[in-house]
Amino acid sequence: MENNSTRVPLYERLPEIYRIKDQEQQPKDQLKSYLALVEEAFAEIHKNIEALYNDLFIDTCDDWVIPYIGDLLGVSHLKGDPATLRADVAETMALRRRKGTLAGMERLVYNLTRWGVHCRELRENLLWNQHLNHQRPDAGGDPPYSQPGVTRFTPKRGGTVTLRDPAMLSLLDTPFDPFAHVADVKPPAFGCRRYNLPNLAIFLWRLYDYRVTVLQPLPDAPTAVHHNSSASDDEAEFIACFNVHPLGEPVRLFNTYQFDPDCEPPVVTQLDQTPGPILTPRLTGDSDAGAPWKYVSLDTYSPSGAAIDPKDIADTGFQLYLPDTEFDLTGWTVRGANLCAWEEAVYPPVKKREIVIDPVIGRFVVGAETGDKANALIEHLLFTYTYGAVGPVGAHPVSRPSLAAKWSEEGVKTIHVSYQDGTNELIDALDRINVSPYSDSPVQVLIHDSRTYELNIAGVDSSLRVSEGGETSLLLSNSLIIRAADDQRPVIKLKRPLCFRPEKVQGVNAAEQELLDARNEKLTVRLEGLYISRGDQWENDYSSDPQGVPLVARAALNRLEIVGCTLDPGGHKKLDGTRSPIYTSLKLDENYGFPVGTPAEIAIKNAFEEIPDVVIQRSITGPLLIDTPYRLSLIQSIIDAGKGVGDDPAGVFALTNAGDPVNQWGPPMTADGITVFGRVRVEEIDKEGIDDAQGVKGAIFVHPLEVLNHQTGCIKFSYFSGNGDRLPQNHACVKGNEAVLRFVSEIFGQAAYGQLHHTTDFRVRERGPGDDAMGAFGFLMDAHKWRNLQIRFREFMPVGVRPLFIPVT
Repeated sequence: MENNSTRVPLYERLPEIYRIKDQEQQPKDQLKSYLALVEEAFAEIHKNIEALYNDLFIDTCDDWVIPYIGDLLGVSHLKGDPATLRADVAETMALRRRKGTLAGMERLVYNLTRWGVHCRELRENLLWNQHLNHQRPDAGGDPPYSQPGVTRFTPKRGGTVTLRDPAMLSLLDTPFDPFAHVADVKPPAFGCRRYNLPNLAIFLWRLYDYRVTVLQPLPDAPTAVHHNSSASDDEAEFIACFNVHPLGEPVRLFNTYQFDPDCEPPVVTQLDQTPGPILTPRLTGDSDAGAPWKYVSLDTYSPSGAAIDPKDIADTGFQLYLPDTEFDLTGWTVRGANLCAWEEAVYPPVKKREIVIDPVIGRFVVGAETGDKANALIEHLLFTYTYGAVGPVGAHPVSRPSLAAKWSEEGVKTIHVSYQDGTNELIDALDRINVSPYSDSPVQVLIHDSRTYELNIAGVDSSLRVSEGGETSLLLSNSLIIRAADDQRPVIKLKRPLCFRPEKVQGVNAAEQELLDARNEKLTVRLEGLYISRGDQWENDYSSDPQGVPLVARAALNRLEIVGCTLDPGGHKKLDGTRSPIYTSLKLDENYGFPVGTPAEIAIKNAFEEIPDVVIQRSITGPLLIDTPYRLSLIQSIIDAGKGVGDDPAGVFALTNAGDPVNQWGPPMTADGITVFGRVRVEEIDKEGIDDAQGVKGAIFVHPLEVLNHQTGCIKFSYFSGNGDRLPQNHACVKGNEAVLRFVSEIFGQAAYGQLHHTTDFRVRERGPGDDAMGAFGFLMDAHKWRNLQIRFREFMPVGVRPLFIPVT
């Protein structure tokens, strides 16, 4: 780990008299020039000395040093994410002192996986009968045999399950099940809890919780406010209805992970502090076992004041910010309910100042005393919510690497965008990209919140756009980066497809053409951290084929990068159980969007000499229809055409040609760790692809992969359907007719979307690149985490205790 502090040059360390004499020499600065020759070598020596010193400590050493420090402590070697290995070695002594304790086991699991964890001795749940002469007051019963706080709803060891409290009953068969069970003597099995004396259950939450902060909920238009004129005294006369998801789609609400690994003394993970789905009955405040304020927080803010301070964001999974002009924080209650049919009625009726939440589909309603207060909620209510996902593939509110100060050897200038009432700052930012002082350098448009932005390229300044081929393109004189700020996930709803092209392609003479070619060789558009979907009028504006009109319809560039984005593929499950249609994400034709009708138009098209590179990294997209002049690189991404394992993929393409999907071929492709739902037809597997990428490795092709030129390229450590494939050379691959492939969910929008099921063939789960999983989430190194856990638990488990690993999510 290098010390980045500024060093004092050798020349500056000399006494002043020597520097004065050096200036008097002819020619001057002879000594300065001499010392400059050894300055670089001198700095490297010091850097090496500092690195050697840093390598003495586990917190600062290089990754390769970790096992050597572990050897000094007698730690057996593990493989996997260096961050987890570093934590494992750093905590060795502390974990040895706590060997066998539940808190020690939880800290061990957290260090090795970063998953949510709860350890529980299953003998505590075994059914037993009390001796009448030696009753246990701590096990329940009526006074005077019970402890304070014990009620008729409290589970009694040896008693029957209480049916009177839905919140308590909802804990049945969860990691915090308080009820008694009969002994289970069957042998251990993956994911099965066996209530027996020697068994220690290790419950694991493998999905990560992502929190979207401070956005405006989507009102249930056109009936956002319901008026109940016959409301009783305690019932709300006006009810404001909201969807959590900014596009109105169902979303499962999660709680945040509130485990503190640095707590001293360590505390075992508590109920209502795990990164799992929120249970509806737990949100009911009038229930004996309900704990709504463990999941929900309330705060007020000034709609006309400054933005909400991040310090005011609570640790709970769901938080509402009420406008202080109409509301205070007194008298509010929370209730969980099923709101699938809220258009008809909410039962029991919503009370005044009551918040009713459906965490299963992501809806909530708020009871208001007056119509003005209900309208204030519609206009000014803000909220924060948490959802679950397998990992950072797609648009998520995560920390992102800082953009380099230079892009294509040019300094980058930034335009900051944040939500303002009545002003579309995203359009305003695009209006300035070709205008001084931004016209002479690459421009970064940085979005600082998670709000929803409407984007219509036709609304950009007329000098910055052009209409060609029926669509409006954004004219670029330099590279453009549109990205989300750290921990934000802005949603961009498009009025029409995104189209990009150079400001000018054809020069009036050879000299100008050479300058244009040199500039266009660097032209890049990068989209990062954005959730891009279709606007509200998309179905009407493109009524002839709304699913076939792509989100990105033109990329006449040197390079298009889509990094950490979700190009909404559709296909989510609706409330009636059916799936929504699949929508095309990219459709790029061989003419790069240039009209080719007249000789002048053909000349302009021919003047564009670039071969565009399309790079999709850690993103989720719908079908990609791309012609062969492009080159495509897919990295740790999901391409979803809406067909799952076992579905007939006939006529359903995830990647193919834009002009003739059935008979022609898509672009040369490289891929590293991708999951593809749908047929793939490409010209070839590129052996010398973009950014030194070669071939395909770690991919899961759920349906047929067809490669026209199968004499070149190579595919390694991948899964094929085994039905209708046309493949080049392949090594260490698995075919569907000899291996089982299952996903926990194949439906976009669900928390476990793209996660491999534990019944999937072990070669798919553990024999991908680096001896880990194939597919889009292989980089999470889950197979290594499982192996490391098993190794460490064999070392740390007390004699006679048997660990049972039970995934919860």
